[in-house]
Amino acid sequence: MKNILIPTTLKHDTLKAVRAVVKNVREDNIKIVLLMLSEMPDGITDLLFSSKSGAETSVKEQKVLDECRNFVAEFDQVSLQVHHQYGMSGPLLRNIMNHHTIGLTVLTPSYKNETGSIHKQAVKSLLNSKCPILHIPERVTELALDQAIYVDNSPSHISMEDIQHMLNKDFAIRVVSQAKLMEGQRTEDLTPELVETIEKNNINLLVETRKPERKGWGATKVVEQVSLAEKLGVPVLSLIDN
Repeated sequence: MKNILIPTTLKHDTLKAVRAVVKNVREDNIKIVLLMLSEMPDGITDLLFSSKSGAETSVKEQKVLDECRNFVAEFDQVSLQVHHQYGMSGPLLRNIMNHHTIGLTVLTPSYKNETGSIHKQAVKSLLNSKCPILHIPERVTELALDQAIYVDNSPSHISMEDIQHMLNKDFAIRVVSQAKLMEGQRTEDLTPELVETIEKNNINLLVETRKPERKGWGATKVVEQVSLAEKLGVPVLSLIDN
């Protein structure tokens, strides 16, 4: 796997995201990048000062960051880097991901609930990118990803075998079930059936595909059910379907 991006405002679930990827990725030499965004300063002087000082963190946020660093320090083949960025746009985010060779993005409930425009733009751009996205639910304390269900969003160009092959590259996850959506259906329409299947088969990951609203990184709307992980109580891995 390439490196992992976790956009964060250093809420409590950031550590959960870090623990999840460290415990479930297959390869060594993984770099986790915590992306922290701030609005652009008003003037040139403020910008020069800010670029030197970096984003300020509260005592509570610093504690979360320290906990993440202490956890990663236990693993020789995993590193943690904080990337502070002032201002955000689609092309800028794409350059950041290319620079760090990002192969997976992890989105936490707290980050998706951020109300700041810069954070909303980041989520919107990520959902329109080609990078796989792992949505972490709030209620899960420990993640041991080994069995998955694939929700086939009709019409999809990705088969269950394709999904299994993609997962084998990075995770020890087996796709044990598949649910197919009919035309006009949404994943939410299958929620009761999915919950039952998840409970019966001890499934701890749902895999689905997503389609960007349009090509590029600057789409104004994104049709993506970011609350699905919360509704089902399991992580949701979202893969791009071109």
